[in-house]
Amino acid sequence: MGVPSRPVENNGASSKNAIPGLTCLVCGDSSSGKHYGILACNGCSGFFKRSVRRRLIYRCQAGSGHCVIDKAHRNQCQACRLKKCLQMGMNKDAVQNERQPRNSATLRPEILAEMDHERIIREAAAADNVYETAARLLFMAVKWAKSLPSFAGLPFRDQVILLEESWSELFLICAIQFCLPMDNNPLFSLAHFNQPHSATLGCGNGVTRFRVVAVDPAEFACLKAIILFKSETRGLKDPIQVENLQDQAQVMLNQHIRNQQPQRPARFGRLLLTLPLLRHVTAHRLEQLYFRHTIGSTPMEKVLCDMYKN
Repeated sequence: MGVPSRPVENNGASSKNAIPGLTCLVCGDSSSGKHYGILACNGCSGFFKRSVRRRLIYRCQAGSGHCVIDKAHRNQCQACRLKKCLQMGMNKDAVQNERQPRNSATLRPEILAEMDHERIIREAAAADNVYETAARLLFMAVKWAKSLPSFAGLPFRDQVILLEESWSELFLICAIQFCLPMDNNPLFSLAHFNQPHSATLGCGNGVTRFRVVAVDPAEFACLKAIILFKSETRGLKDPIQVENLQDQAQVMLNQHIRNQQPQRPARFGRLLLTLPLLRHVTAHRLEQLYFRHTIGSTPMEKVLCDMYKN
């Protein structure tokens, strides 16, 4: 059996508005009436709506394509659940034609960015020194990743592997975003370190480049998602889904640019070219510069795992 996907709702949640005698054709739970053409519970109808609106692509965790979908097991395989929704007659067009409420839970770049940027500034600014600032920025980067439903829906081991692979770039881009409004950024000041100057010069150049491009909060959020979802990362259980999520992040970034700055079609490429700057300083060097002072000999992988669980 494959690793269960993170539940998208509690098993009892769909019974809240259930009508006695009606059962969901997908999972057999109590139904609250017709949804997208068939009798369904709130859980399955909500899952179907999210899957269609976000154009999510799932892969069977067991590899068979024939997982049992009932009330007890409906959250274990999203691919087979969506397949059964369609087999039972749920209509994709009904979702597309449905008016989305203004307070829809669908994450647009602007909403995601506002949540992320405000937390970064508030949390990091309260730190007493460079090392505490760095620790808070890393914690916020991990917390941001954890808050993404698409990330939390991946197999848990994939979540851990992706964080271990991308933490240094996520930390740097969060640090750059934090330092952009400052004329003299303390986080990248050479005076704080007894290290060769070359160790931090790359960070300063990164700040300058991001400032020249004038990256906005929504673009920062999309770039972080592109960094996080690396399908080429070794050891992934579901690399196809990770690749799909990275594609979605790029589409979201491109769409945001078209909406906000249609007169600058080359901006999408310029933003993607900022990402290699984040790899100029290695993860090992960042660990030595910013975190060894506080974590000692504790492996970075354990620190990340503890942050993710908290």
